[in-house]
Amino acid sequence: MITARILKASVIASLPWTWISNPLTTLPIWYVGYRLGIWIMPGKHKPLSHTEIQALMQNFDQMDWNQGVSLLTAEFWEALQPLWLGAVVMGLTMAVPSFILVYYFAKGLLHRRIRRRQKDY
Repeated sequence: MITARILKASVIASLPWTWISNPLTTLPIWYVGYRLGIWIMPGKHKPLSHTEIQALMQNFDQMDWNQGVSLLTAEFWEALQPLWLGAVVMGLTMAVPSFILVYYFAKGLLHRRIRRRQKDY
């Protein structure tokens, strides 16, 4: 909302984004995107289990910095692909109905303001 004020944008339009992208909803959104990406790309990726992540972190602790970063980059790159795919699909799926709803809501507000102004004259 602060950014909206600085950019002289609509503070009301920025309100939903503070709810959608706050820290409490980020991880569930990422998880759903990851699982959706896994579902869309069957066979290519399998979800990382908690024990696999723990093993990766233990291996990371035993390596020097360059080896550890290379290992984590390689492993998490595999995990990021389904996350990105799932997030794009979720974004596109939500963008179209959201655009339509916001468009007609804004159009209705505009017509309502016009009618009020016409009444005043």
